[in-house]
Amino acid sequence: MDNNSSNKSVEKLTPLDGKERLTHIDSLRGFALLGILIVNMLAFQYGTVGYKFFLPELPVQDQPINTAIELFFQGSFYPVFAILFGFGAVIMFERSATKNGPFNTLFFRRLLLLLLIGLIHMYFIWDGDVLVTYAISGLLFMVFIKRKKTTLLTWFILLTFLIHSMGILPEDETNIALNIDFQPFAELEQEVFTSGTYMDVVTHRFTNSPFDKMDFGPEMDPIEQEILVSVLSASAFIVMVIQVLILFILGGLLAKSKWLHDPAQNRNTLITLAGFMLIIGLAIKGWMVMGDNPTADYLGYFIGGPMVGVGYIAAFVLIYSRFSSTSIFTGLGAVGRIALTNYLLQSIIMTTLFYGYGIGLFGKLGTLVGTLLALAVFILQIIGSKWWLKRYRFGPMEYLWRTGTYLKFPSFKK
Repeated sequence: MDNNSSNKSVEKLTPLDGKERLTHIDSLRGFALLGILIVNMLAFQYGTVGYKFFLPELPVQDQPINTAIELFFQGSFYPVFAILFGFGAVIMFERSATKNGPFNTLFFRRLLLLLLIGLIHMYFIWDGDVLVTYAISGLLFMVFIKRKKTTLLTWFILLTFLIHSMGILPEDETNIALNIDFQPFAELEQEVFTSGTYMDVVTHRFTNSPFDKMDFGPEMDPIEQEILVSVLSASAFIVMVIQVLILFILGGLLAKSKWLHDPAQNRNTLITLAGFMLIIGLAIKGWMVMGDNPTADYLGYFIGGPMVGVGYIAAFVLIYSRFSSTSIFTGLGAVGRIALTNYLLQSIIMTTLFYGYGIGLFGKLGTLVGTLLALAVFILQIIGSKWWLKRYRFGPMEYLWRTGTYLKFPSFKK
């Protein structure tokens, strides 16, 4: 393909807007951001690792809220967001196929930009970033986007079995994965985020890892410990990338099945999917909440959580098909249309509120007040997103992301 024909293809393959959008997917993405904010509120307030250790000290009035978050939110909303990412990637590919667009080039560039945004977010705004993982997993997902449904299903089952087989191993003293103690790092997080300056926090992100503060015992020399820390850190990241890739593949399956394209036509399928996934998923997560062993925690978070997430997707689409014009769904849709901007804005607002270099509310509110704060922030995001989209076609970050992807400046104002 010569340069002229390539440029024409890029001109044809432009960002989705207007009537081409699946508006219920926008609302679903906004719903996912609400759930993610409620879960992340714990990490903002107690640290990305620390909340697991400090939550047992919560007052009585906060315990029911914490239990509800664990059961209905924890591990269930990040899968929704990841599934929608895979769903959107397949939609983008299918559009490029109908318009003879250079999909691989555009999508690769899109992922590199996301990686850059994620690295800036991770080190300079908040270390609970998911965008870096999305970008790396997305590069792997490029291999699967063009595959048939049966191929995607096969890889989904295979990768799910391989990645989760370690999580259901019986508890054993020789199993390092089940005996890792992150509490020393959690205590360091608490100190840095409570009293550190902005540069102290940034330095902490560049120089410390959750595995660095672990005590491997006097029998392990420093060199061996350093090697083990590097191996554990790399292994944890690889596992995370593959877990997100599995969710991307599931999103691709949903896109190719067309179940979410026309909820009315696929009503019975969606009802069955919602019922099965929610019942089984919540049962597994209930075991996690009521139990006290690593296997239950693993299954609840990595198996039950995504199952509930899929159930939420199906149930949400069904409810949306009946009440799409209500203010709650239009508000969620506005947030979802500029999801990247709102995701980053949540990090900026919450770190400013909780960290010592800002207002300094770290560890002071509890889950009840913290959840109410998260809801208040999200309501403000709904109001702000509606106001913005009445005047502009894209969010600020979406505009930069799309401009870098398509190498052209789309009209910004309406």
